[in-house]
Amino acid sequence: MKENLLGLTREEIERFVVSLGQKPFRGRQIMKWIYGKGVFDFDVMTDISVPLRDNLKEVACIEGIELAERVSSPDGSVKYAFRLSDGNIIESVLIFDASRVTVCLSSQVGCPLGCLFCATGKVGFVRNLTSGEIVDQIIQIKKDIPGKRVTNLVFMGMGEPLLNYDNLVRALRVITSEFGLSIGARHINVSTVGIPDRIRALADEGFRVKLAISLNATTNETRSRLMPINEKHPIEELLSAASYFARKSKRWVTFEYVLIRGINDSVEDASRLAGLIEDIPSKVNLIPYNPIEGVDLSRPSLEVVERFQRVLLDNHITATIRFSKGTAISAACGQLSGRLKKRN
Repeated sequence: MKENLLGLTREEIERFVVSLGQKPFRGRQIMKWIYGKGVFDFDVMTDISVPLRDNLKEVACIEGIELAERVSSPDGSVKYAFRLSDGNIIESVLIFDASRVTVCLSSQVGCPLGCLFCATGKVGFVRNLTSGEIVDQIIQIKKDIPGKRVTNLVFMGMGEPLLNYDNLVRALRVITSEFGLSIGARHINVSTVGIPDRIRALADEGFRVKLAISLNATTNETRSRLMPINEKHPIEELLSAASYFARKSKRWVTFEYVLIRGINDSVEDASRLAGLIEDIPSKVNLIPYNPIEGVDLSRPSLEVVERFQRVLLDNHITATIRFSKGTAISAACGQLSGRLKKRN
């Protein structure tokens, strides 16, 4: 079987070319073609000798994902459906916000966690993405925006990235490498429902990426109703891991809080939230619920959202309201499902 070079780290690709009798720098040259120029054809790699290119064609390949559908939103965001080699579909989102160009990445086909407010959870879990499938989302979207630079990445698409930990870490090594996509860790945000041991492990990796934790409730009873993972990892355990991450990485943690009418949006909830996180270097993103098909939930009024924010601010908690882009094309937070839009 040929070795797929897409998604290999610098160390891995150097070992591979050395096994072919080449110097390690050849691996770095190949990386620059793949990640710097989006070239997947060995014949185009003109600074590599013809004999090596012929050898590579015999023993290696660069196989990625295929664009299946591209849908633009009136707010400027774009949702991409990508078909994988096994026919599964994942979705990624491109978001323009002032000078920032952000790509929202998927890490799994589907998701095993079944959060009540998330369309991906309704799909169920199919499989983890490879590191190459993760990284190629960025490469393919870069090709769609020539002349623009991707400035930020958020692992907030389909799936739970910390349940695909090894491939997430490999992808991060490629993304942050100067021979890879050369995107700084401070511009990368990994979003998780909260897997405490993996949060600690990510802090220990030394990437210094940002961490966003989907909290969404202030009592274990409510959080377990919204997020079944809370039965295994209750709030207290999660906050302990969050505190560890903040201390070890020296980065603030972001707590994502999806506001749902009548469930977690009361003044009492806001006060409890302030108390829970007051000793953790952190900020709160308040996200009014984005509707998904077949789920009987609704977002609170703007007045209620702003009231919740005021309670946090009055308790010296940094809190912002984030109205997600892409709702018109089901590309907002919680709306990705990996299903192609039906054509008329």
